[in-house]
Amino acid sequence: MFSGAIDVIVIEQPDGTLKSTTWHIAFSAAAVVSSRKEVEFKINGEVVQIRMLVESNGIAKFVKEELLEQLSTSSAIPEVKLITTQRLESDQLIGLNLRHGRNEATFSVTTTFQGTTKITCGVYLFKWSDNFVVSDIDGTITRSDLKGHVYYAVGVKWEHNGIAELYSRIKSNGYQILYLSSRPIGQSISTKNYLNKIIQGNSTLPDGPTLVSPSSVVEAVKRELSGNPDAFKIPCLSDVKELFPTKQPFYAGFGNRETDVRSYKAVGIPLSRIYIVDSYGTVTRADSIGFMTRYDLLATEFLDQIFPPLKRKRVPSKVNLEEMMTPEFTKAEKFSQYTYWRTSPGEVGSIDDNDLASYEFHRSKLKSKNIKRRALSF
Repeated sequence: MFSGAIDVIVIEQPDGTLKSTTWHIAFSAAAVVSSRKEVEFKINGEVVQIRMLVESNGIAKFVKEELLEQLSTSSAIPEVKLITTQRLESDQLIGLNLRHGRNEATFSVTTTFQGTTKITCGVYLFKWSDNFVVSDIDGTITRSDLKGHVYYAVGVKWEHNGIAELYSRIKSNGYQILYLSSRPIGQSISTKNYLNKIIQGNSTLPDGPTLVSPSSVVEAVKRELSGNPDAFKIPCLSDVKELFPTKQPFYAGFGNRETDVRSYKAVGIPLSRIYIVDSYGTVTRADSIGFMTRYDLLATEFLDQIFPPLKRKRVPSKVNLEEMMTPEFTKAEKFSQYTYWRTSPGEVGSIDDNDLASYEFHRSKLKSKNIKRRALSF
């Protein structure tokens, strides 16, 4: 296994406590000669007084000390049991003094022969009322699953046109972007570097947590070959979802496979807000109503209709969690034609032929009224 660390998501709860996803940190065999090596842990350059050890498989874990009960009243020193974990308690997370958005975590191991091996990842602090748009990487940001890997390695651009501008504008409208890939943890750093270097015109991809698989390269390849990447993606997104006091933090999802549709649907994203892109850059909705577009058109013509700007919400004295987690659009977008016909945030399902026929009937009536209105205005 190669060294790597997966970005961590921390959610601030309504009562001020914090919850985080699992901390996945892995050192390669070459970096760690023996197990039980101490790890130096820093946040934003400051040393954190939380003990970490590397196990024999290269996985770094936090350590808690637990005193064992003494069976006698002798004055012997109490025996201490070490308990390892990949989670931090709320008080420990608060002690990290995280700022909202991205924080840099550094994990270092020093050995006599290899010197110091350093791994970094992002620790992202969000509020429990934030809304997320999930994006697959391979085949969704890149034009194909395999060529995105190969072409990046040789310096060739292989991204879908308009993806950087689209995601930047979605972020500007108040949504957080979460990048998701079944790539192994050993490729976490190169994957993050790749996303950071995407430049299209004046646009770059907005910063956001990048979640990859904690498995090895071999396991990741086996999962891809078996056509079962959702075996990782569903538990990964579910882990994020469990951090929220109500269970719908995900507003929309972008992918390129049926497995992406299954993954997003499993965590509650409506089919009408799951967007699938093919290798030619054609974007369709997963509810199969015939909607087709491209990333650049989504960014310039449909953005505010599909991703309406969100209002900043004030937390009242009596918090209604369900109400606070429901996206609140600006007034102008509430009365647009798109939001009138859009799927409600809590509705999950597909549109059948009767629904589509009804929609077309109402649309034709509105069209005729508009024609008459224009004729009377002359």
